[in-house]
Amino acid sequence: MKRLLKLIPTVIIIALLVWVLWGINFYEVYDLIASANLIWFFLAVISSIMVFVVWNLRCQYIFSPYIKGDFKFFMHVLLAGSFFNTVTPGAGIGGEPFRAHFLAKKYKKPHSKVLAYVLGDTFFKIAILFCLVIFSVFFVLVYVKIPSSLKITFEIILISVFLVSVLLIVFIFKQFRIKPGVLFKRLYFFKFINKRFESGEHLSDFINDIIHKMSKIFRKVVINRNNLFIGFVLTIFFWIFNFLIAYFLFLSFGRHVNFLSVLVVVTLAEIIGAISIVPGGVGVIEGSMILLYSAMGIPPSLALLVSFLSRMIYYFFSLFIGGMSLVYLRKITGNGRKNFF
Repeated sequence: MKRLLKLIPTVIIIALLVWVLWGINFYEVYDLIASANLIWFFLAVISSIMVFVVWNLRCQYIFSPYIKGDFKFFMHVLLAGSFFNTVTPGAGIGGEPFRAHFLAKKYKKPHSKVLAYVLGDTFFKIAILFCLVIFSVFFVLVYVKIPSSLKITFEIILISVFLVSVLLIVFIFKQFRIKPGVLFKRLYFFKFINKRFESGEHLSDFINDIIHKMSKIFRKVVINRNNLFIGFVLTIFFWIFNFLIAYFLFLSFGRHVNFLSVLVVVTLAEIIGAISIVPGGVGVIEGSMILLYSAMGIPPSLALLVSFLSRMIYYFFSLFIGGMSLVYLRKITGNGRKNFF
């Protein structure tokens, strides 16, 4: 049932996208490509590079009390994590465990502690995204004329973001009364697990110990004043460079679009892709961007071109460069045994 509910926004987006694409004149798309200003396109690519540079700087700063790593290795880890974020279904957080894995192996640190720092770094991205989503949904509902079915989708998104925000706050600032390790006791049924643990209670205590250590480090990372200031400032720049990719692409095709409109479209497309079950939101994000740009009065042919190119630039770095970084990391870190504690 939950899987079916997650499919509803995706089905709505696809249906509306087919309706929009039906009326696109692809000869206009060709004309736009032929007349593109390559300087603005180059700036769009530079903005995409800066997204990863700022992200890497934030990650290094968060880790600095625990790991004094070099910029190049952290960048390879981040790009490899982006590769996994793109190929895993859901909210695009599949890369976090892999980032923790490679950092822990390189610097010989416990995986649980490194993962806690990685999640602390991810918190800043998600926190700012939540704020942007709430603003963007209100903007669309108030100022943009959209079909009623799409309006319902945005209302669902707004409610979901609010509920997730509340749960996140509770997770960070409150203690769990029920130890979550109890939920993992049934895993003792598997042979590769019961060979390592004496009983289900032993497994439960093991999980509780890991979560306790991770949550303690995570709260320490997030609540620290300097981390909050630097983390949020760098994250704001991270999102600005994300928005500049599409903004510069519009300028490349001779169209000046309000930066606020780009912010709203990219933000909502990101969150719609995140709540879909499609790996990396591929297709769903692009479709959402085309629909929203069209709803804001941008010609469908231009909306299609900018949406497609902005995502292609991202896929180039996350899949191609990220895949190369993954091969490089596996080569230099080897297949040593994990040190989870």
